[in-house]
Amino acid sequence: MRLARSLFAAAALVLLAPSPAPAGEAAPWVVATYAYPQRDRAAAIRPLADYLGRRGDHPVRVAVLPSPTALVDALRRGQVDVAVPNLHGYLQARPGSGDIRALPVPDVPVVQADRYRAVIVARAGIDSIQVLQAQAADLRLVLVGADSASGGFVPLAGLRAMGLRPQADFDSVAHAGSHAAALQALVDGHADVAALAADVYDAASPAGLHELWRSAPIPPGPLLCRMAATVPCDDIAAWLLEAHARDPSVMAALRAGWPEFGDARVFVTAPPMPLDLPQAD
Repeated sequence: MRLARSLFAAAALVLLAPSPAPAGEAAPWVVATYAYPQRDRAAAIRPLADYLGRRGDHPVRVAVLPSPTALVDALRRGQVDVAVPNLHGYLQARPGSGDIRALPVPDVPVVQADRYRAVIVARAGIDSIQVLQAQAADLRLVLVGADSASGGFVPLAGLRAMGLRPQADFDSVAHAGSHAAALQALVDGHADVAALAADVYDAASPAGLHELWRSAPIPPGPLLCRMAATVPCDDIAAWLLEAHARDPSVMAALRAGWPEFGDARVFVTAPPMPLDLPQAD
């Protein structure tokens, strides 16, 4: 698995390596996102890239990075121009400071947005936060990934609010790579406590587990733009707000790549984000 991730990262770096545009031809805008198991993220952002290319009469290129952190790093290095991050990547980018700005965000219907939460669940015998706190030193915690929102930094913040330091207080902390895998690790007895997206847990409803904590709704991360003379971020923001009328396939493909976008049909101006990245233990 580690070798496969290394090869993926190397391939992504090669893909993003700058190559000189032919004489008289503009360098393409790179529209990029991050990989996720069983999701064709390149296909999910291709209509977006093509739409921006048509609106700007400018060549475009699609790229998929290994993780949200790698995506933000490439954006800062000038290797990506428009990014589709998750919330963790958005908060890492800190748009408004430096040369990164927020673009509009998919407008997720309220009922569906309410379902995008994180849960912390535990095996039989761990049926309360008090038991979790008392037994943490003997418990194996599994998360989705360091870059995950609902399976990473949001439940980690929940654990810290309970007075637990995840890396220091649990017997072990592992990353499963996906929400389904985190839940399966708990069901199979490879973990004692799991943090994952609430909709995945609710859909599976496995017997014998205890839900200990559920977060408030988690907002999606707005798109990001690298401000540069060759990247018209203001125009791109305006084009996104018109995408539902100009090319509905843009949002349809994004919904296929990100279930948390629900039945979103339009982009809206990004609201202020009430969350911040938690401090390390």
